[in-house]
Amino acid sequence: MPFSFFSRKKPSRRFNDFYDDWFKTLTENCLPLLRQSLSSAASASVLSSNVDLVLRHLVLYYETLDLAADHNTIPYLLFPSWRNSLETPFLFLGDIHPYLLTNLLRSFIDRENQDSDDDGDTSLDLVNQPLKISTAWKDPSDELVKRIDQIECTMRLMVPGLMDRMRKAQRGFVARVSENWVLSYQVGKKKKLAATVATASVAVDEAAKGEMEELVSIFVDANRLRKSVIMDIVGATSEHQAALFLEGLCQFLAGFKDQVLLQDSEILALPS
Repeated sequence: MPFSFFSRKKPSRRFNDFYDDWFKTLTENCLPLLRQSLSSAASASVLSSNVDLVLRHLVLYYETLDLAADHNTIPYLLFPSWRNSLETPFLFLGDIHPYLLTNLLRSFIDRENQDSDDDGDTSLDLVNQPLKISTAWKDPSDELVKRIDQIECTMRLMVPGLMDRMRKAQRGFVARVSENWVLSYQVGKKKKLAATVATASVAVDEAAKGEMEELVSIFVDANRLRKSVIMDIVGATSEHQAALFLEGLCQFLAGFKDQVLLQDSEILALPS
């Protein structure tokens, strides 16, 4: 079936269904196993296995997003219905902003080294953790700091480029739709209203086709950036640092689904 800007037929298996299953596996399987590895005297091989499990699950998500992106699905993927009001401020081209990933990593490092300057301020959680976990971010190596700088530099180049491509695609879409709509309306203005609207609808669809390919390309490139940043961070950090980063990322994603927090946010958003 040809693409229709107005009907926008949904894919046979909605991505919502995949996301629900994926998120359930993340929070009920992957994250608990990773936490268990961090909170106990687990062997290095067990920790490494669970880090790899979480990483592969995150990569699976972005690879599935790429495969799902086409002319019919891109309107839904860019404006995902499975994201709630808490997540919306953190979205960039349909998913979490890449800056969030490095900001999360920086927060681990900054908090640990700031806390180390506070006398006698040792939390119970740190006391109960294995030494390698509780000191994982203390005095990060020059190599790690340099690698983080390189990752951030890449994002500062890529993110504005993606935003510029999106702006150009939107401008092109609006211009082509407007031009085709006016032309089709002038041609059919002597016809019945229903026929005129149908002609204009076809014209808009034709204009939309030309821009949808670019939107798909932009969306896929944004997802690949997110995936590569996650993989680069895990690759640059130690096993314990990678485990803590992935645990923090998963907890962050899970926090958006907290029903109490979501309800409070929606209540506060209502006008008085």
